[in-house]
Amino acid sequence: MDSVGPLIEGIAGSSKVLASDAYKWFEYLKGQNTRRLKLHYQNSPKVGLPDRISTAFVGGGSHWFVEFQFGTTSDIYLSEWLPSEGMSFDRRKTHYFHIGRDTTHLDDASLSVTEAGEKLASVLHELAEFARKHDHLKHWAVNFNNAITTLESSEPQESDEFLPVGAYSVKAHQLILGSFASWVF
Repeated sequence: MDSVGPLIEGIAGSSKVLASDAYKWFEYLKGQNTRRLKLHYQNSPKVGLPDRISTAFVGGGSHWFVEFQFGTTSDIYLSEWLPSEGMSFDRRKTHYFHIGRDTTHLDDASLSVTEAGEKLASVLHELAEFARKHDHLKHWAVNFNNAITTLESSEPQESDEFLPVGAYSVKAHQLILGSFASWVF
């Protein structure tokens, strides 16, 4: 992963790699007084295939925008797997290109943690009920019930490098672990 800085206006080839991994990128942005980080997802049906299929192809799938909020403005980065032909970046890496500087904050179109947790719980209850009705799916009912228990637990116990202790609110921690527990493939 490379984080690529903005072009200097009027100077061709002036973009540069700001950081070669996520930790260095976040350290760089912390030094820029970033107050909040937001991820934005935009579906991209341009290839005529469902997103779950087109993601496997270069240039296919949806786009992730990373917004770094400062006081009243934001900088926007776009995730792109393959840079344009004329660029000299490592084409095997994902790159985050700086595409917007000092923009207004992007609208928050995603569900709140509470709303997402409620929606996941509802779907898990439906899936567990459906699985219980079919003998050959009863093992899935157990899986979905475990996910519900994880989602509703008052103190999620797991912690690792993905979920460091104290990095997320209890509700967010429950949502992430509940999502992991509900994964079936």
